Amino acid sequence: MSLLFVGRAFLDGAIRKTKVLVEDGYIVAVGAENALTAERVVELGDHQLLVPAGVELLAAMRDWAEAPRDTVEDVTKAALAAGVTVVCDQCNTVPRIDSPELVGRRSEYVAARSYTDFAIATHPPKDATRLGECLLAGAQSVQMFPWDLKPWCEPYDTDDSHASFARIAAAGLQAMIFVDELALRSTPLKDLSEGYALDALLRRLPPELVARLYVTLPESVDKIVAAKERLPNLSIVVPPFNLLLSDRQARERIGIGAFMVPPLRSDEAVAGMRQRAEQGLIDMVMSHRAPHRLSDKYCSDPVPGEFSPKAGYSQIDITYPLMMTKFGVATAVRLYSEAPARHLGLKKGRIAPGFEADLVVVGEDPGWVHENIHVTGKTPEIWRVDPTAMFLSRGKVSPFWGERLAYLPQKTFLRGQEVYDRSSGVFTRAPTRQVLRAGSR
Repeated sequence: MSLLFVGRAFLDGAIRKTKVLVEDGYIVAVGAENALTAERVVELGDHQLLVPAGVELLAAMRDWAEAPRDTVEDVTKAALAAGVTVVCDQCNTVPRIDSPELVGRRSEYVAARSYTDFAIATHPPKDATRLGECLLAGAQSVQMFPWDLKPWCEPYDTDDSHASFARIAAAGLQAMIFVDELALRSTPLKDLSEGYALDALLRRLPPELVARLYVTLPESVDKIVAAKERLPNLSIVVPPFNLLLSDRQARERIGIGAFMVPPLRSDEAVAGMRQRAEQGLIDMVMSHRAPHRLSDKYCSDPVPGEFSPKAGYSQIDITYPLMMTKFGVATAVRLYSEAPARHLGLKKGRIAPGFEADLVVVGEDPGWVHENIHVTGKTPEIWRVDPTAMFLSRGKVSPFWGERLAYLPQKTFLRGQEVYDRSSGVFTRAPTRQVLRAGSR
């Protein structure tokens, strides 16, 4: 079925009136003056805008042994409602995905339940010689948490990290690395732990490895930018809370529920990170969604061996509209759509001929500039972050509770098929695809 969008769209860095023609799941023509026709026409209203759908690089889908914390269906529906059509799973499930067999099992499990395109990751497999099998089983990347990395002070004669990273690159897999040093987390040097870990990591990485590094401090961004001449395949990826919210602010809002790993930072660090995002030094944004329930975040009787409170928030529900609100449409699209899609090798993230028609009709809040709650009569709807009302994730804790949103996704399309409509609350499960690396199944 052909589909034609008529109205304002974000094209080549600017918002302009145009027509966008979709056929067989792909954008085939764009232009205001073209005499385009289609079987279905979507006329955008005065306060609506067409943007490319978001691409989520890290979202935990906590089913299997942790189903009460969310399911694949919960997460991918929440993604569609937030204007996201690709979700990269976090491999830190129960059981942990660390073998080709578990990669294959997870791929099949998510494929049978997902409402979005998806990618599967693996921990470094217990048998390092099986990395190629993990690729063939469907792994898109290797996720490396601090406990997967050698300590920053590992003696040079026993540090085999460079060879380990080279094996990942040789297997055709990307890497997603959480940069932190576990041994320093609860010490007086905790605020320096990321720096120690990053210095060690940068000297260990081979230039051929395609890797995204999750960092939280402005000085870390500067170090990685400086290292890109030697390591050209590195990308800097951060969640929105490290760009917008300090530890102090989060604790004032939600108390102990603000606990996060890696930690939220100081007001000064957040200001520095935001400045670097606006300067284009940060490559991509991910939600780093952790779907913890109220009982996980505010619990005096923790499960033995677990953090208390649990670290993280159900962030995928608001990442895209929050980024549009705080940084503007152009920066949000670059950081959360175009750059992640390019990083994954997908023809998504742009409204241009030849790209998949993963598109979102976004509403603009007409009451954004003026609000007067004392005026009687009909007033514009005000969009605020309210997890209890708007989150489809089961976890309802967010440090952004009460934040005003200037944008809200109203319809989401996956390869030209409408898969979510906010006005009716209807989701449609269209055929989905697994994001794969070259040579995988």
